[in-house]
Amino acid sequence: MEYGEYELEERIESFIMKRCETEQCDFKQEWHQKAEDLIKDIVCFANTVHDKDCYLVFGISDDYQIVGMTKPRRKQADIIDTLNKLYFAGDIVPKVELHTIFLDGKEIDVLIIKNTDFTPIYLKKPYGRMKVGCIYTRIGDKNTPNDDNAEYHEIEMLWKKRLGLTKSPLEFIYDSMNNKLNWNEYEESWYHIYKPEYVIRTYWDDDECSDNRRRDEFYSYSQLNELTSFMRLDIMANQTVLEGFQIVCLDSGRLTIPVPEWGYIKQEFNPYDTISYKYYSNGTKRYTLLKFMYDHENREERYAYRNLMKVVLIFDSENERFAFEDFITYYFEEFKDRLAKADKYNYIETESKKKTEVYREYLNTGFILNEMLREYRSKYEDE
Repeated sequence: MEYGEYELEERIESFIMKRCETEQCDFKQEWHQKAEDLIKDIVCFANTVHDKDCYLVFGISDDYQIVGMTKPRRKQADIIDTLNKLYFAGDIVPKVELHTIFLDGKEIDVLIIKNTDFTPIYLKKPYGRMKVGCIYTRIGDKNTPNDDNAEYHEIEMLWKKRLGLTKSPLEFIYDSMNNKLNWNEYEESWYHIYKPEYVIRTYWDDDECSDNRRRDEFYSYSQLNELTSFMRLDIMANQTVLEGFQIVCLDSGRLTIPVPEWGYIKQEFNPYDTISYKYYSNGTKRYTLLKFMYDHENREERYAYRNLMKVVLIFDSENERFAFEDFITYYFEEFKDRLAKADKYNYIETESKKKTEVYREYLNTGFILNEMLREYRSKYEDE
């Protein structure tokens, strides 16, 4: 996942408050003097069984005080260049990101070692004191020594991670959705190429009458053709339904995606004055399904998707959604003023005057909130 600066600061502060190093986080007061020691730490963190990113945090003393750094620091490009020059088995290179954040007025470097399923990672040519074929991992706050190898059961778990055997069927399916090449489409459903017992199935719900199938929502009118229908989607393993979603077919079937969620923002001193809007949030199952179902290479889908996202919000994370809702609560009156002047979607017409008024308000609300979300991000990035 991508990290906003605010979210990363919160995450690192939570690690510091625990006052211990773990399989996910290690603290250093300064950067490693030798590149080989840094690479060893990166490889150990990449070879962890959990499904989380790991963090090397620089500028923290041994007693977990935020002290900043005084010695020369490393650049992301140099670290990546060093990694790419090494000979990893299968050419599987650990992925890293370097961020600089401010805590207590001091600069802190955070090297994120991205989670990977392609474990174990090991060298096919020696580097520094790291040996060929040795698997180095991290258990608790300890790395495997340079002249040793991970324990047998640790290596076994790393191979199980690669094969997807450490995850529940539902976790495996959602992770596999990030790579559409894992799936074959067949009669408006998908099955996993290597695990065909995993199926994503779409269908008309026989319990719903045809009138319910052919209804619309306010965002239907963001499209060239407001004709809308609703279906069901089940995520299945061995013919057992693990999870289900309602999906919407927009623009007369050109775009089929999971229904967006409702969000609500209440006026601070009047909880009955509420802004209602639709959204997706990165990092959620619904968003994973959205990206899986949406084909950005299809011109008609892309056009319908862009029209939809003018009135539906997409957040980078749930943390961003919470922060943005607080932001709108603070600027509630400004939002109301802008909504009163908004007329972008005042051209739409429905079968009744009341419905038209409600839909116009929802459409203009989504459009203005998207404008304010861009302003919020710009303001945040500038600070």
